[in-house]
Amino acid sequence: MKRTALVGAVAAAAFAVFATPALAVTAATAPAAAEPLSSCATPAFSQPFAPLKDNHWYTLAPGGNFSDATGWQLTGGAQVLQTAQADGTTGGVLDLPSHAQAVSPVMCVSVDYPNARLAVRNVVGAEGVFFYVSYYKDGVWSSPKNTGQFHGAKTGWTLSTPVNLQPTKTSGWQQVRFILVAGGNSSRFEVDEFWVDPRIRY
Repeated sequence: MKRTALVGAVAAAAFAVFATPALAVTAATAPAAAEPLSSCATPAFSQPFAPLKDNHWYTLAPGGNFSDATGWQLTGGAQVLQTAQADGTTGGVLDLPSHAQAVSPVMCVSVDYPNARLAVRNVVGAEGVFFYVSYYKDGVWSSPKNTGQFHGAKTGWTLSTPVNLQPTKTSGWQQVRFILVAGGNSSRFEVDEFWVDPRIRY
């Protein structure tokens, strides 16, 4: 599986702290409307990052292995490419040149789903990818809200530090879309393996 290759490739760099200057947030464009899900159900969980001493249980975001672009809204040059993975095999990754935007399919989360982690590499540049959330409430999608930024270490695959989903502090399911916007003016990033952390313990 791709996540096994990722673990081997980023083990040395996964928990490094990167010293980068403060950067202006690249604004997200409000995505096209999407139909909310008719129902929510508890997803399957696994521990993809246990070899990296992250023993949290995760669930894969919809389309989060980027085998294709199904369900994603891609603009500004964003695309899913079939390219070399960390283990040398070929698979899908999300390719994001500067100012490109990718909007995920709808996902159900709750207050117990606070964070996500992604694999990223800086193909060109180092500004990083900005992370936004948009929640469905009272029949409308909220404006995209920036909750953080993630970036790689040079051109190698890196596991991001956790990015914040900021679900509301209410009980029950909430429906969310994730919006990724590439920073910089002449950069390019690749993203793969998008996992959401529900903070459960077995």
